[in-house]
Amino acid sequence: MLLLLNPNYNTYMTNKIAFSKYFVTGLVLGAFVLAAVPTLSFAATYAYVNTSGDVATVVANDPNTAIATAPNRAMTSGVLLLKTAADFDIVE
Repeated sequence: MLLLLNPNYNTYMTNKIAFSKYFVTGLVLGAFVLAAVPTLSFAATYAYVNTSGDVATVVANDPNTAIATAPNRAMTSGVLLLKTAADFDIVE
C-alpha cells in the first residue's frame, strides 16, 4: 500500500514494463541472428572425382551438399575437404 502512495511508483512501473518489453525483443532478435549465422556462410571447397576420372572441385556448406551438387561426380566418389594450400595441389 505504501508503494501506491509513492509518486514515483507509476514511473517505476512504466520503466520496468518498457525495459522488459525491449529486453525480450532484444533476446528474440538475438535468437534470430544466431539461428541465421550457420546459413549465411562457412562455405568450403571440396574435391571429388568426376566421371572422366579427373579431380574436380565444388564449393558447398557441408559434405552432403557437396556430394549432391557436384556435377558429373562418379557414383563411387566421395568428397574431400580442401583446407590448406597443400590440399589444393591434388586439383590440377
